[in-house]
Parts: sequence; C-alpha cells; structure tokens
Amino acid sequence: MYKVLKFIVRISLFVYFRKIKIVGKEKIKKRGPYILIANHPSAFTDPIAIAVHIKPTIYFLAAGEYMGKGLKYWFMKRYFNMIPIYRPDTMPDDTDKNAGIFDKCIEHLNTGRSILVFPEGKSSPEKQIIPLKTGVARIVRATELATDMKAGVQIIPIGLNYSDPHKFRSDLYMNVGEPIKAADFFTTDPNKEKDEVLALTNAMEEALINSALHIDSDEHVDLLSKVNETYMRDLKSELGVKFTDQQSEFKLNKLTVEAFSFFQKEFPEEYDQMKAEIDEYFDQLSDHGFKDRELRKVDERMGVLQYIFFILGAPFFLLGFLGNILPYQISRLIQMQIKVKEAFRGSIILAIGMVIFLGWYGACTAALWLMTPLSYFSLFLPLVLYWSGIFALIYRKAAYYRIKRNRLRKYLASKGNLKKELLDKRAALISKFEAFRTRFDESRG
Repeated sequence: MYKVLKFIVRISLFVYFRKIKIVGKEKIKKRGPYILIANHPSAFTDPIAIAVHIKPTIYFLAAGEYMGKGLKYWFMKRYFNMIPIYRPDTMPDDTDKNAGIFDKCIEHLNTGRSILVFPEGKSSPEKQIIPLKTGVARIVRATELATDMKAGVQIIPIGLNYSDPHKFRSDLYMNVGEPIKAADFFTTDPNKEKDEVLALTNAMEEALINSALHIDSDEHVDLLSKVNETYMRDLKSELGVKFTDQQSEFKLNKLTVEAFSFFQKEFPEEYDQMKAEIDEYFDQLSDHGFKDRELRKVDERMGVLQYIFFILGAPFFLLGFLGNILPYQISRLIQMQIKVKEAFRGSIILAIGMVIFLGWYGACTAALWLMTPLSYFSLFLPLVLYWSGIFALIYRKAAYYRIKRNRLRKYLASKGNLKKELLDKRAALISKFEAFRTRFDESRG
C-alpha cells in the first residue's frame, strides 16, 4: 500500500508543481539508519514531497492530534507509517505515551530504517528556521548508547524551498545537505548529556539554515521579493544563469540576503536610502494598479510567432478549458469553504485537487471506454486532459498579460510623463543594485 500511495502522490506532485529540483539526494542511500530533518513551511505537502523523491521507506513523526483515534489512527499508522508524538499544549493527557514512542523510534533506527522529523515543532510558512526542539538529539543519543555508539545513525538536513507552497504550478527546490554523524557528538558520560544534546541540536539547526532560504527579518523578506522582481532577471542574464536553474537562483537569493545584512550593519544610511527608494517605486506602481514586470515589457509588441501561438493554440486551449473547468471550479468552491491555517492551505489545495481531478479523469476515461469503440485508446484521455489543461493555463496567462500590456500602454499614454518617471526610477534602482553588488563582492574578496 505504501508503494501504491507513493506512486499516486508522486503523480499528484508532478501535476501540482511546475518544477521540482532535488539536489543531493544521492547522499540518502536505500538503507539507513537515517533521521531526516527538514524545515516545515507547508504542513502535509512537506512530508510527502520528501517521501516520494528518496529511496528508503520513510516513517513519519507526526503530531498526535492529526492522527486522531480509532480507525483513522490505525489507518495512518498502518499505511502511512506515521508515529504519533503527543504535545503537552494539544494533548496533555497522552504525553505519558511519548516514552513508548521514543522506544519505537530507537527500534526503527536499530533496524536500519529512516525517520522523518520536522524539528521546529510546528509548520510555519515564514522563510525562517525556528529554533529546533531537542527531541531528535535525545532519540539519537538513546539509540547510540543502546548500541555502544555503533548504531551509525546519520542525520540528513533537507531544505524545502518553495516559490509559493500554496500556489498551483509553483516551484519546489529541495536541497539535501551534508549528513551529520550523530555518534561524533556523544559520550557515555551522563553528566554531559545536556551539553551534548544541545551541541547536536545546534549543529542540526545550522545545517537546516544552510539548506533552506533562511531570512530572519520580515523586512528582508519583503526587500528580497522587490529586488528579485526588478533585478533578478538582469542579474541572471549578466551571470549567464538559465531562468530554469533553481539551484543557482537559490544561491543568488542566499547571497542577496547576506548582502542586505552586510549593508544594514556596515552602511545603515545607504541601506535605508536604498530601501526607501525601492519602497517608493513599488508604492507608486501599486497606486496605478500594475507591476514592475508589466512596466518593463510595456513597449513589447506581438511578433509573428506570438500571433501563430494564439491562432494555432486556440483549439488546444478550448480542449483544455472544457476538459478541466468543471473539476477546477468544484475544487475552487470546496477550497473556499474550508478555513485552515496558512501553513495548511497548500496541502489542502493539493489534497482536494488530487482527489477531484483523479476522480474526474477516471470517470471520463470509464465513460469513453464504455460509450465509444475506442477501448484501450481511451486510457490516453487522462494525459490529453492534463496536458491540454496545462496548455490552457499557459495560453490564458499569455493572453491576460497581452491584454493588460495593451491597456497599460494606453493608460500611460494618457498620464503624460508618468511612464518616463517610472522607467527613470527603475533604471536608477538597477544602477544602485549593481553598485551595491560590486561593493559586496569586493567585501567578500
């Protein structure tokens, strides 16, 4: 059952995400013992995204309140390999069971299995690693002591970096860090237990910060978004980075955040001035109801290839639209009725979409099989519906931007010098970013 579910979920993730890039998964062999640790920006999407892309069968440490009781508990434990952890703030009457859970984890590790843990203790959509709990280090220490430091447990950090975990056809970059050999942190001296557990926990936290895009300031999150919107495209072109290269983009984002901290600390007045100028530029764009991308391309006219795309693509758009509009609208209506925390939104979208679209494609295939002489050819219908649906999204988006660009061109023509003013501000910002980048590169040698 685990392998069947893994196959179905893998297809669903392929549909949900536009791009999935995994770097370093060769560090995770088929057999452990491993404890996989990861940041936790999207509640249920995170564990399945990891589980379907690595070789070992995964056992999941999960909050007990999500596993429920009775049949639900049995099903999730039996078929999803979930191991409950009972938290004092949510299930105080069941915390006495945690000792047995620790023993179960030790048993799994001693038999070479792999356990996935989210050591931040909760799911948060923020681009920030929350200080880790010490539970993982305590489990590993107990495992190593039980085998005279011969268990060989390795802790593997995995950074989950979403462009937007709650948006359909977004991107996921999964960055597998260097393994941490747990036994290197422990001795048999009981008086050193607290310090050793803390040392390993700190090492795990540092490894996760290196593997994920960690931004410890909301101001820097906002600033990174604005810099990327105005400057990242030019920077990639200058550096020869392909626009599909998620690994290089991740590294550029890490360096950009590092540069923010550098200038904020070393040159605070210049940093504040730069931030004020970019905020003013984006506020002005917002006041007029458009974005930097639209301004940047406002003078682009349709070429011959674009005309051909819109003309020849119209029948495929219609096929994709008609073939997917019903399940899309049903999914959307259900999602609007369900109120969940922000960290769960992407997971709910994925789960509802997976059930409804798979059901719809299956029903259409069955109907075509039973009501037409196509028989086995009807099995290709899900692929036709899916790819035509993806094309319909691309076509619709291209048409939307084309129409909006035409409207923006007319709007700016009616506003006198507004276009020149905004383009001059944009050019000044790009020049400032270039100057800052040069100085930051020089500071790093």
